[in-house]
Amino acid sequence: MTSEIAVMNQRAVALAADSAVTLVDGGLIAVRNDQRKLFNLVEGRPIGIMFFGLADMMGHPWDQLILHYQTKVKPASFAHVRDYATSFTGMLDNLTEFFPRDRYAEEYRRLLASVFRYVFHLAQFLRDSAEGDLAQASDTAILERAIEQIWRDYQFKDDGSPRPDLSCFPKDFGRKIAVDYAAQIDELIAYGFAPFGLSKQAVQRLREIGVYCGVKDLFLEDVAGLVFAGFGADDRYPSVVTCFVSAVVGGIVKRAEATVDAIDGEVRSKIRVFADSEVTNAFIRGIDFNLERRIYGGFRMMMHGLVDQVVGAFGNADAAMRDGVRERFNRDFVPRYFAAFHHMIAEYQQHAFINPILRVMEIAGRDELANTARDLVTLNIFKKRIMAQKETVGGAVDVAVISRDGGFHWASKKG
Repeated sequence: MTSEIAVMNQRAVALAADSAVTLVDGGLIAVRNDQRKLFNLVEGRPIGIMFFGLADMMGHPWDQLILHYQTKVKPASFAHVRDYATSFTGMLDNLTEFFPRDRYAEEYRRLLASVFRYVFHLAQFLRDSAEGDLAQASDTAILERAIEQIWRDYQFKDDGSPRPDLSCFPKDFGRKIAVDYAAQIDELIAYGFAPFGLSKQAVQRLREIGVYCGVKDLFLEDVAGLVFAGFGADDRYPSVVTCFVSAVVGGIVKRAEATVDAIDGEVRSKIRVFADSEVTNAFIRGIDFNLERRIYGGFRMMMHGLVDQVVGAFGNADAAMRDGVRERFNRDFVPRYFAAFHHMIAEYQQHAFINPILRVMEIAGRDELANTARDLVTLNIFKKRIMAQKETVGGAVDVAVISRDGGFHWASKKG
């Protein structure tokens, strides 16, 4: 894991990253505190890059891929930060010097195995949170429900619209995956799911998931986050572009732009938090993220429970009438009151915690931006140490400040 922060205003953007990296080898998990994660992407230009999540691509550390980009690609000066992100991630396609073709099948197997682990994690969550009839369901039934849910997530967004294929792949690339990696798909299905006696439909869903995970705009697998920050030649103010990169699929790197944070005449300061930075989130937003999620989940559950109790109190009412009232309240009133509660809390967080910090950052100088970014990362290191947790965030904190006139400047650098 890692902790990384970007703090920016109209003058500059400060980047900070810890030095911890978690290495997994079978059942052995080791943490090292000597990994550099922050770089000047192109020497002499005001553009930086950080990475989090997966520390390598097919065994090659990101620092080696960044060095290759700097020395072999030697990119031109781009107009915008987004152009640098597109250039760097595009460089990874068909890069056989690092990603040989004879390892494509192995890389695809790693990708699909990661997604299938997610299937089992979801099934375990459904089992642990099951109520009513679902609590009595068999493990096979629970697993098939998890498979069905993920199959639908790959096909549809939250708003019900179709989920597109990623633009980095050629048209109908999914058909190529289905043919080229059919053996790997069937092998992993047999290895992981054979003991459960799944239905033919569930097995077919898994085969289709094997294709979708390679091309769809959804990242359920292990991913690397690449953070590009600074100024393009035409950028008046700094911006931060975050991309997800997960695997080399048939020579093409599966990737997507995740977020874009830009400063302009209206938005004058921003703080973007990456990876294992829950203490920073709590500091900025006034509440721990997991506690907030539990509060909202518990409040929603209690509201539905209250509806059931109130409707159940009318024992003499017709059963169909009670069901109709319950359905109406759960459909119309509970979401309305829940949204009002959520808005009330979010508005208080914005005024009491977030806005005061952003107002100070608007007028901060470069040194203050650097110190703020460093301190926000250090908060997460302190929590890991003081709570005797495995220090997956730690080591020296690298800090860089990027401005249009000053370029890429190290505020502190390991060693």
